[in-house]
Amino acid sequence: MSTKHDFTGAIGAWIDSELHPAGATSPSSPNSNFSSMKLNNVYKSLDYLCIAWYGLDMTHPDQPTISTSNPGLDMMVSDAKSQNPNIKLFATLAWTTQILHDLQTIIDNPTTLRTFATNIATYLRSKNMDGFDIDWEYPISNLTKEQCSKWLNALGEAFGTDHFISISPATAIGLDAHAVNKNCDIINLQTYSGFTSASNFVDIGINPSLLGFGAKFESRSSWDPAPYQNAYEAFKQYKTGFTANGNAYHYKTICNWRLDSGNWSFEQGQQLLLNQYIREAPQTVPFDDGVVIHAQTTPTLLQNVTVWSGEVVDAIQSGNENQEGTYKVEMLQHGGDTATQNPTIKLLEGLTELSYVTGNWYGNRVIVQITIAGRSYPRDISPSVSGTQMHTIQAPTGQTIVAFKGASQYVFLAGGGYTWVLSAIDAVFG
Repeated sequence: MSTKHDFTGAIGAWIDSELHPAGATSPSSPNSNFSSMKLNNVYKSLDYLCIAWYGLDMTHPDQPTISTSNPGLDMMVSDAKSQNPNIKLFATLAWTTQILHDLQTIIDNPTTLRTFATNIATYLRSKNMDGFDIDWEYPISNLTKEQCSKWLNALGEAFGTDHFISISPATAIGLDAHAVNKNCDIINLQTYSGFTSASNFVDIGINPSLLGFGAKFESRSSWDPAPYQNAYEAFKQYKTGFTANGNAYHYKTICNWRLDSGNWSFEQGQQLLLNQYIREAPQTVPFDDGVVIHAQTTPTLLQNVTVWSGEVVDAIQSGNENQEGTYKVEMLQHGGDTATQNPTIKLLEGLTELSYVTGNWYGNRVIVQITIAGRSYPRDISPSVSGTQMHTIQAPTGQTIVAFKGASQYVFLAGGGYTWVLSAIDAVFG
């Protein structure tokens, strides 16, 4: 007899259908944000992924179902399941006035509602997907509690133990607590929105053990590139948990909105880092941007490098372009995010040489300074570092440094804290 999957401690994310960078011609383009998910093993960092957006297909009113125009769906499902056979994939329903109207029509007809729930289960099986996710916010939250109850109960009956139900709410309005507790496996709270909190859901009777923290690494707006939060900040909030009615609780899950916005390379890098913070192992994580570069069909030069540094080098991130500037390839951030992000180093002619210093820091051998195009980060080597050694990397004649490879390392700090820092770096030539 099969039983429901236990999502306690699961790490999830949402993904939309935005295609980046501007030069990417399709989701399968080797420089696209979707190819990055595969090339950088982002799927391996996830226990579940909510794929947006889905609408309602009312072509045959007595046989309603869900459908999507997401051009990357089949590729995402295939890549995710191939890379991570245990990942659970959810189809996320959008929130529009038309969807609300159609839902009201469906729910108010018991026969149509049963058919609708059965058709969703059939769709999920046909697409090798595992669950249905509802983005519960206005106007969908205009459903009455009775309508919510009928809908969730119909889905629960049709899904049985074969498929899962997730709700991603920005509000508790309209939710029926009994139906949620009975049928839902995950509740991805949109805690980043500022409109709601875990206590709002506990107050209406929803089981606190269902509630999951919602992270967000997306930029705040088109005119404010600063992200809502980074992986370390999200991790701390997740670990702190929440209080309701004077009681303290742990979050069941953590889910990041999202992996494909305008700053997708930051989001995906933070998703990998979030997994490292939560799982705390392995203590050394290798990376190789050469995998991304070698997948390209258009030759590129290393054009920009960003370094994060505090007492030592926390992280590095780079980007490539072709000589005409029409084809961009973005790499993910490697290392931690608890230090200062330095100004991006522009490399109009590419890079042929870099130097770095290794040293002992809190009992670990790490990168304590890196120098690129005459700029050193941190500017001075910390007095907390000992046993330093200088290293230089020079590209062979006729080649340049086109990417980096190396490793990041988990370091325990004085006073009980910890961070991820850069512990090894090497060059990929081309």
